[in-house]
Amino acid sequence: MPMPRALLITGLLLLHIFAKAQAPVFTVYEDKSREMQAPAVYAAFQEGRFKPLPSAFLNPGFTTSIFWIALTGVPPGQDWCLVADNAHINHLELYAVAGAPRLLHITGDFHPFAQRPLVHNTFVFPLQPVAPLYLLKVEKHHESLQAPLYLRTREQLQQQQVTDALANGIFTGIIVLIILFGCFLFCTTRDAVYGWYAIYVTSVLLWIWANKGLGFHYIWPGSSFFPSRSRPLFVFLNLILALQFITAYTGIRRSWPIRLFQGVWLVFVVLVLWPVPYTRFVEASMRIQQALPLFSMAAVLFVTYTLVRKALQKNRAALIYLVANVMLLVFVVLENLYHLGKVQLPSFVAHYGIFTGVALEMIIITFGLAARFSSYRKEKEAALVALNRQQKALTDTIVTVEEKERKALADRLHDELGAMLALTSLQVNAGKTEQAAGLLQEISHTVRTISHQLTPVAMEKYGFRHAVEDMVQQANASGQIHIELIIIGFTEDRQRPLNFLHTLYRLVQELLQNILKHAGAANVLIQLIEHDDSCSLMVEDNGKGMPPERAAPGLLRSVHAKVGYLEGHMNIDSTPGKGTIIDITLPLPEKLNS
Repeated sequence: MPMPRALLITGLLLLHIFAKAQAPVFTVYEDKSREMQAPAVYAAFQEGRFKPLPSAFLNPGFTTSIFWIALTGVPPGQDWCLVADNAHINHLELYAVAGAPRLLHITGDFHPFAQRPLVHNTFVFPLQPVAPLYLLKVEKHHESLQAPLYLRTREQLQQQQVTDALANGIFTGIIVLIILFGCFLFCTTRDAVYGWYAIYVTSVLLWIWANKGLGFHYIWPGSSFFPSRSRPLFVFLNLILALQFITAYTGIRRSWPIRLFQGVWLVFVVLVLWPVPYTRFVEASMRIQQALPLFSMAAVLFVTYTLVRKALQKNRAALIYLVANVMLLVFVVLENLYHLGKVQLPSFVAHYGIFTGVALEMIIITFGLAARFSSYRKEKEAALVALNRQQKALTDTIVTVEEKERKALADRLHDELGAMLALTSLQVNAGKTEQAAGLLQEISHTVRTISHQLTPVAMEKYGFRHAVEDMVQQANASGQIHIELIIIGFTEDRQRPLNFLHTLYRLVQELLQNILKHAGAANVLIQLIEHDDSCSLMVEDNGKGMPPERAAPGLLRSVHAKVGYLEGHMNIDSTPGKGTIIDITLPLPEKLNS
């Protein structure tokens, strides 16, 4: 039995050697001059100047060179395609070499999307016609370059595209729903934090689409200017909007470091969009690209420190954002390490790590915002209940005051008019018609006075302004007090609701009666001014004034109730012996249609 076993092992070794001999071989050549053409590169290949490319992964980092990839040993009998799995390479040229290099395809971020050999988010080259050698020119000098290379059949690519489309659609749908949710909350509450959140998530989604080549594929396929600038643009916008959202959401003060970070990033947004080819300033561009990660890392560390400090101070919003941001950071680091060839990850995490991290981050923050909205709704409901209670209290006060006024009116009718009518009846029965006529005139005057106090006839006939002037004129006619009246506006008062004008008239009347009864003043100034959307009433006297405890709402309860009913506010400034100033501001109701 030893012999068959030895033959089996020998056969397996030969099969392995044969399969390895049939495997594609990737080698690389660095053109530091950036001037070599395909024939010269082919000559370098023949001279053995190409070096092996481990794991078929081109990863020079920041470079000033152009790289040429040589592909040999393509297995026969399959419809193979060469994939450069990086959606952001500026310029690529593929040559088939069978005796002499022959150009097959030119594509890259500097060219319209329609120029790609196959419709794909990254760069895919069909290896037709079949040749013993292919040369791929990879140009992204003065930038960071990473390009995993591998072969796939068309069938494998189609299956991968279906999977990619499904995953990208699901993640995009989740993020779009989050954006719509943020817009809904903003429209409902008018709270800026929800608006900044929706804008921030939109910018993050556009960055992901730009990063995965979806933006070039579906949004700006005809542009040769924007594709190479889209990623840095959305990165800077994300950083600016993230700080804007953090300060609005967590209540962190916009200190000078935050304003500095945002200002610097805003400058770079302008530079990225500046319509000048950055290839003219390649050295400066590369230095900036190398320095920006350090600057951004400083910003991340500062914000993280601030969030941790706020979280330790029981700031719930800061804790939620910190947890969500850590979730995103883990997936970003894992995917970047995978693309740098440092770790091996499951296929899903390797290709959709950032998408997954962003979705989880947004979901966590959205739960936090939903809790904030729930708290806002409860506060609003509590405020509404309190307002209803206040309105009920005001209504009860007004009803109580009206009942007192009715009782006072009934007492006056009984005491004054009742007695005068009884006396008139006696005069008539005694045949004293002249005395009876005089009493009837006095009764008529009393009835007219009471009627004016209930519903001023002057306001019904001539308007609010004339009614107030008439009231002041009657008070001045007594000769016991001097009242100066200043009215500005109210020339079109008939366009205001009568309920508002009657209540305002009662306010002036009640304040004036209070001065006549209690203040002992010789001079009074009444100012009534109509503004665009409010009116102000100021009543000032030089009477005896009142101590602060008597200036409380209880003394002028009816006035306070009327001011509250009209949704205004009142301020009383009174000092014993120095008079009183009452200042009332009322919102004006909308004018009635004329």
